[in-house]
Amino acid sequence: MAPKISNLLKPRKNRIVVLEDLNFVWDEPELMELAELWEQEYSVMYISDQLGRDTDEVIIGLIHLAREDLISQRRGGLLNGL
Repeated sequence: MAPKISNLLKPRKNRIVVLEDLNFVWDEPELMELAELWEQEYSVMYISDQLGRDTDEVIIGLIHLAREDLISQRRGGLLNGL
């Protein structure tokens, strides 16, 4: 019996790069401003406007800051900040 081919080794079809229209690059001062605005409990929409960034970029930035333990959890979490 032939060995099973892992899904990772199978050729992909119709490959799509997701979120390629977003900017994932942040300057450190910009990230610190994002953290400060988050800690002041501003909404993601407000922060997005203040930083001139797409709301999805702000959310990705907040995920990064949370994973690095640089921001605290807010009551209601991210959804409360939308």
